[in-house]
Amino acid sequence: MNASIMISAIAPVIFIIALGYCAGRNKDFDAHQTKGFSRLALRYALPVALFLGMAQFNKSLLLQQGPVIVIMVLGYSLFFLASYLILRMKKFGKTEAILLGYTVSSTAAPIYGLTVLVPIYGLQTGSGVVGLAALVTNLVQVSVAVFMLQSASMAEGQAASISTILKDTLKNPLVWAPVLGAVISVSGITLPDITISTLKPLAVCAAAVAIFACGLTLSSFPVNLTSKIVIFGSATCIIFQPLLFFVFIKAWGLKSTMAKATFVASAMPTSTPSVLFAQQYGKCQAETSSIMLVTTVGMIVAIPAAVLLSAWL
Repeated sequence: MNASIMISAIAPVIFIIALGYCAGRNKDFDAHQTKGFSRLALRYALPVALFLGMAQFNKSLLLQQGPVIVIMVLGYSLFFLASYLILRMKKFGKTEAILLGYTVSSTAAPIYGLTVLVPIYGLQTGSGVVGLAALVTNLVQVSVAVFMLQSASMAEGQAASISTILKDTLKNPLVWAPVLGAVISVSGITLPDITISTLKPLAVCAAAVAIFACGLTLSSFPVNLTSKIVIFGSATCIIFQPLLFFVFIKAWGLKSTMAKATFVASAMPTSTPSVLFAQQYGKCQAETSSIMLVTTVGMIVAIPAAVLLSAWL
């Protein structure tokens, strides 16, 4: 493991999120401006970056990623449902179990991934893993969490519309942008240079804007670092879940660079929507924001450890 590569991969994330956090605590941006940063990142810059990354992905390599997609579904989506069931067995309320289950199983790979993975594995592999993670987590994890949260919060006799939630999910640029890029790659179409040069400036700023927005968001919520829920939730997110990915990848016999990068991506912090969901439903705000803070700082150890462990895949 090259120490300089590790530093170049992790230092920008820690610095930019700390800068965003300090800016938020200093009241340089109000709540509406913070939402604007998040919207710019999640609806425009990141989708463009993921589209370009997937559209320029090697066709033959992309067609070989079925096992990686299955492992992501198991490691993120089914892990979320399993976490929810365990929390319900521990007598947590429905909404609390959904929020905490999503927090410990979600990933910031779609946000931090380009900054962290590209220096380690290169543009093609890094953007490929980030694109697939964005597709899987938004399509079969975030949408499920939204459906469950709406169902839990609705009055008796009402029902959340699966078709409406699915339609809203498919409208999410973080879902259809990497899908469109993958279709272009698989079809053998080469993007014109003018298209790449037009979109590239927005794609280049995607990771920085997204990470800065995370810092701003984090500064808006209370933090409780002594809670047992926070300690166990943070350990679940950056230790137990990556170990589960390791077992899945090892059992499948995958040895590709994509598989190793997928494992490393699983050690990334919890995602920003976990904190936003908690704010929206008025529960577990201190716990989710604290887990996000601990796992973000914890990636200083978790990512290098995952890279070292990936040598055994």
